[in-house]
Amino acid sequence: MNKAYTTRLSGAKWLALGLLSDLGWIAYFAGFALYMAGGADGLGTVAISVTFLLNGLAVLAVIIGILEIISQRIRKIRRTVQRADLIFGFGFVVFGGLAGFLLSGVSAVIDIFLKYETGICFAAQIIMAAGGLVCFAFGWPILRSFQPEEE
Repeated sequence: MNKAYTTRLSGAKWLALGLLSDLGWIAYFAGFALYMAGGADGLGTVAISVTFLLNGLAVLAVIIGILEIISQRIRKIRRTVQRADLIFGFGFVVFGGLAGFLLSGVSAVIDIFLKYETGICFAAQIIMAAGGLVCFAFGWPILRSFQPEEE
């Protein structure tokens, strides 16, 4: 049984939170691209390589979420969504952002402790961590605003 969820956020609050969350995932993607362009060929340690690959999965989750939200807009679905649409849309974006923040932060800490940091890779990890945090911080209130409809 696929339950419907409805949000009660005002249009202005929805727009503000949505735009800020969008800035977060855009920064996260930019950091990931910078990381790939600037040093992914010499990742250095196994731990950094693993977190880089896991960051790739977090990027994929955010992309799936974005595509689902776009699909919902095309289908004219806005304030009331089915549970699966909510999970594959906002859920993937929000938790992909959280995973990106955690994984990028871990990579940056590993870089510091192992003194492996190359300027561009470390900066990219910080951009990714900040973008993931912003995506999560402003996407979470939107996700939490969806409440199950009464039957």
